[in-house]
Amino acid sequence: MPGLLQRTLTLATLSSLTAIASAADLYKVEMLVFANESGIGVNDEYWPDIAPADISGAVFPRSWDGYPLQAFEELPRNDLRLSADASRLTRSGDYSVLYHRGWLQPIGGRQQARSVRVKASTEGYELDGSISIYRNRFLHAQPSLQLSSHGRSPQALPATDSDTLYRPAAWLLQDARRMRSNEIHYIDHPQMGVLLIIRPVDN
Repeated sequence: MPGLLQRTLTLATLSSLTAIASAADLYKVEMLVFANESGIGVNDEYWPDIAPADISGAVFPRSWDGYPLQAFEELPRNDLRLSADASRLTRSGDYSVLYHRGWLQPIGGRQQARSVRVKASTEGYELDGSISIYRNRFLHAQPSLQLSSHGRSPQALPATDSDTLYRPAAWLLQDARRMRSNEIHYIDHPQMGVLLIIRPVDN
């Protein structure tokens, strides 16, 4: 009886893994996040206090350690498609590239979606958050990113004594975007922007 039970459990596990693999295909996800250094439009917006971006359950992609790629492993630099865009943004002087990475991940239905952690620190900014991607008829991406500045916001708060108090600058980007594979999508925000491309694993 123990042997029969063990074989039954093994078959059930294999059937479950097969179902998951068929329901969630592997894709290469590449994400570029940049800050708007020009200041155009930033001071025209009302920026309320914000809660930190939800990062519960988000997984960091593992560092690339050679082929074959595994799920939630970073792509090598020579497999990134947005490197030229990153160079152009840097050369412009109006933008600062904060994050540019790619990784392999299974993408299935919404209930199967696993958030990926997006985190970076530069001389002027701290970026933290996550992105969740799932597939129905189309691919759907839901980034939730918080950008904080190491500097001070140009908008002063009322002074209590002789000193002027300043609120540290922080902004939140939350979006839900329908996407097509192999197309570069741009997600806009007055203080930051996101370029995102999702490719089937064989592209």
